[in-house]
Amino acid sequence: MSDCHDHPPELPGRAEIGIARTGSFDPAAFEQAVNDLLKACGVAPDTPHMGRTAPRVRELWQRRLLGGYELDPAEALGDGFADERTDMVVIRGIAVHGVCPHHLVPFRGVAHVAYLPGGRLHGFGRIARLVDAIGHRFTYQEWMTRDIADALLTHGRARGAACIIEAEQLCLLLGEDRRGDERVVTQAFTGEFETRDTLRAEFLHAVSLRVGR
Repeated sequence: MSDCHDHPPELPGRAEIGIARTGSFDPAAFEQAVNDLLKACGVAPDTPHMGRTAPRVRELWQRRLLGGYELDPAEALGDGFADERTDMVVIRGIAVHGVCPHHLVPFRGVAHVAYLPGGRLHGFGRIARLVDAIGHRFTYQEWMTRDIADALLTHGRARGAACIIEAEQLCLLLGEDRRGDERVVTQAFTGEFETRDTLRAEFLHAVSLRVGR
């Protein structure tokens, strides 16, 4: 097993989203660190091909890979609007990515998300933005999956929520003797999805996932 998953299991009641950040992003220090990394690799950072590498890498990490640290999941989701409908809402194939804390390489895939409205409906774009706020951090796929489901329950006032993520873990794909087509599937169910087998079955049918095969 790749040590990218040799981390402790999630503790009940974990309040943080992903790996907590204890300070603000430092663009100058980040670019210097990239240049130092290039030098440590034996590559000069001031050549025509590498001269803009540090700012490009900094922008990618600051705005995309770690951009979720600047987003509050509750604000990303918003309040929605009042509606008494109770039917399941499913959004399939939301693009997700995060950064493995062990190897500092990304993982990417898709999230299938569902919720049972508890008096409020939420825009589909808002739900995708919630996924970004939770995923664009240093985090584990397992944590991200649970955090998305919990956020819909807590911030979305849902009666139940479900999330399945299927992703390519680059730290796994780059390991020795790998075929290169490994995928990791994680799932989390909260509220009524956790207690009602029929709801889970309906959700799995809706997203057409053959779990366990």
